[in-house]
Amino acid sequence: MVTISPVVAVTTLVCWNPERWGGLLSLNPLAILAMSFFGLITAPLWPTYIPALALTPIVMHGVSRTRLFKSLPLVIVLGISFVLGVIAGVGVISIIVPWQESKDLVLNWVAAGGVSGGVTLATVSFIFRYEPRAA
Repeated sequence: MVTISPVVAVTTLVCWNPERWGGLLSLNPLAILAMSFFGLITAPLWPTYIPALALTPIVMHGVSRTRLFKSLPLVIVLGISFVLGVIAGVGVISIIVPWQESKDLVLNWVAAGGVSGGVTLATVSFIFRYEPRAA
């Protein structure tokens, strides 16, 4: 989660509106990694991202033990995870979005939070689905 979420969020921001987020040069993978690292060290993200980092594995540990999680086809699990992740991502980013700013900037942040949350939770679900279990 520490690597996937910020990279997906920054990539979404750059693709959504490259002029606002550094121009076409920011599509460079090195620029995306640098912006992702900068995003991780910015304090406004901590009150939302740190709790998400802590709670997601705890929740997924419980969810991964359910019969439904184990029995549903993987594509269904990933689809549900993506949708729930989008909702959670928008919810988390909504706490820190600068709502007083322009509508365009707010949409940038909400899109980044949604895509990041969806991809991250789907990835975490995939990992928990196939984690080795002790017999």
